[in-house]
Amino acid sequence: MAAGETARDHYTLAPLPWLAGCSDVGRRHETNQDALALGGRETTQGRLAVLVISDGVSTSLGSEESAAIAAEVASSTLIAMLRTMPDASAEQVQATLTDAFIAANDAVLASTGPGPTPGSCTLISAVLNEGRVSVGNVGDCRAYWIGDDASCHILSVDDSLAQARIDLGMSREDAERSFQAHAITRWLGPDSQDVTPRVAALDVPGPGWLLVCSDGLWNYRSAPEDMTSLVHRIVDECEHDAAESAAMLVAWANEQGGRDNITVALLRVG
Repeated sequence: MAAGETARDHYTLAPLPWLAGCSDVGRRHETNQDALALGGRETTQGRLAVLVISDGVSTSLGSEESAAIAAEVASSTLIAMLRTMPDASAEQVQATLTDAFIAANDAVLASTGPGPTPGSCTLISAVLNEGRVSVGNVGDCRAYWIGDDASCHILSVDDSLAQARIDLGMSREDAERSFQAHAITRWLGPDSQDVTPRVAALDVPGPGWLLVCSDGLWNYRSAPEDMTSLVHRIVDECEHDAAESAAMLVAWANEQGGRDNITVALLRVG
């Protein structure tokens, strides 16, 4: 580790061969305000997994600590559910996702940071159980389903000015290049008005990858078909090794300029 670097500047989590993630400070930020948490196990009924990423709001003092708290609390809540209810229904998972976001927000508000108030952060959480992926998010981290058959879906919906403009009919390309496109409209922490996550679910149609990432990656490949092409190329180069693939996606984002913190989590399904 070079002088001035911390353990959070770059780290990889790989709890299982088919579940891994990598987080990196990028090339333009002094600290890594992203946080990553993963958990999973394999049962006779199939794979169970939890993937959580929180992205600190850079204009908010103390957001690095808030993101770490949010990721830890949300992941602990969801892992506890899968431990006691591995066959939870879609409705039970959705209810627990909502509980996890409320608990994460409460923990952030109860924390003390370097400033007079805790920092703000965004949060995305994904759960795999019963052959179904459920995703909840507040903010602009994303989840993509990337099938081996080249099917591709963005499972999350951003809380951002760009997304608001897309909803009004602007093209994704134009909206994401527009003024203050990345300004978020919902978050966790001080002054948050609504921390109930948008929730979506997908019955896994076949083998593929679940990608959860912060905008440090998707800034450079926002459209689902572009992200699918990138992920397929990298996982093929890495021979479907989840940890190596996540690290390579982070390295690729840094090669594009690394203008934000970058966090990537990958889950192999099927």
